Amino acid sequence: MTTMRRMCAALAAVAIGAAMFAAPVAAQAMDAATMLEQAESRIYPDNFTMRSEIATSRPDRRNTTMVLDASFKDGVGTFMEIVEPARSRGMRFLRKGDSLWMYNPKSRSRRAIRLSPRESFQGTVFSNNDVGDPDYTDDYNVSYAAEETIEHDQFGTVECYVIEGDANSPTSPYGRIMMWIRKSDLMPVQMEYYAKSGLLFKRMTMLDIEELAGRERPTRMRMESLEQEDAYSTVTIHEMEIREDLPDRMFSQAALTR
Repeated sequence: MTTMRRMCAALAAVAIGAAMFAAPVAAQAMDAATMLEQAESRIYPDNFTMRSEIATSRPDRRNTTMVLDASFKDGVGTFMEIVEPARSRGMRFLRKGDSLWMYNPKSRSRRAIRLSPRESFQGTVFSNNDVGDPDYTDDYNVSYAAEETIEHDQFGTVECYVIEGDANSPTSPYGRIMMWIRKSDLMPVQMEYYAKSGLLFKRMTMLDIEELAGRERPTRMRMESLEQEDAYSTVTIHEMEIREDLPDRMFSQAALTR
């Protein structure tokens, strides 16, 4: 074999080896991304309206309850309005792209206030982003982490796939997320949220699987603070309807400050 042929053969072997090594990694990443999309679809459909209630308990404050109407259109945004309590009724929120805005008609101003996605939503343990953006696929690069059997408060022993998402943008609300997905039906049953520093500071548990908007979904989700003992918020979904007719103009500053 000539020197040139030896070089070509060596280069071909390297290329084949690299392709064989890269293929499983790419497939695994694709599987994790698909798994996340499937898990997200088990919680919320692409386009919907819903009424939910958020109950919050903190040891240093009195317990609170809030009723919220929300509309979500995939790729367009989220529009929310507080129904109860009376003192907050009419407050509206708009998520558009990476921005979240609040407008209070009682403020005597026609201007909306921009909110930080990481701050608490109206004193709850949920962040503004948790309530305003139900998708994680745009903010995190996900990978398959492990298979794990966990003890769930309601479902008992559950065999799960575990996927991990690392923030892909400075505007991502968390540095890292982890999701436990039930193997039997790809239902997400638990999530953990990590700060940019790597500190685990919140955990969410999905509860009460019931028929909602055409399929079984968790109708109650409990977010627990790991920074403050005995502090948690629970969102309960009372109504949900798939809506393919939501107009884009609904998700605008003009609609927010009407």
